[in-house]
Amino acid sequence: MIHLYLMRHGHAVGHAPTDDQRPLSETGRAEVAAMVAKLLPVPPMEIQASPYLRARQTAELVHQGLRAGGVEVPVVIRDGMTPEADPGQWLAQFPGNGGGPLLLVTHNPFVSSLLSLLTQGHYQADIGMHTGSIASLTATVMGPGTAQLQWYEAP
Repeated sequence: MIHLYLMRHGHAVGHAPTDDQRPLSETGRAEVAAMVAKLLPVPPMEIQASPYLRARQTAELVHQGLRAGGVEVPVVIRDGMTPEADPGQWLAQFPGNGGGPLLLVTHNPFVSSLLSLLTQGHYQADIGMHTGSIASLTATVMGPGTAQLQWYEAP
């Protein structure tokens, strides 16, 4: 069974020299901290984050929160999960998740489109991922329309 968590980064400040440099706001930090408890019952084995600052900060806050809960999880920065990335390309390169849940920390519209692709088989997002939200998915094989949404929580 494949278990995948999809998480949108916490709320970010509105302006920075470039979009990829926008940091989390205080609200965003609080959103992320509130969501760590949702992951503790079945923690991820690895956190993969977009290279954008707000996603990296979200991943680090989750990492710290899980560590405080007694769980050590590596954080890996991955290209191909930026706001305008193609979820189909990510899915085509999905390596599986080696026996444990994988947490992706990324952005809209990518994360909402990926959730829709995995659960519905198309890109028309039925669930708009709010900042700091997490969707938990399971599948026997990962492909378009093959995943089941187990739960969705927003801060």
